[in-house]
Amino acid sequence: MKVIFEEYSGIIITAVAILALIAIAGLLLASNGPVHTAFIDLIKTLFGKVKVP
Repeated sequence: MKVIFEEYSGIIITAVAILALIAIAGLLLASNGPVHTAFIDLIKTLFGKVKVP
């Protein structure tokens, strides 16, 4: 087991970091996520000020 971690530690760390970034991006962009909610509020405010029919 020690040999496996010595040989492949960089690859394991890289894979975990990439999976973590994908998970964070998925949570932020998910429906009712903070980025999604802020974007929807921005669009509503913009169209409210422009008064598009």
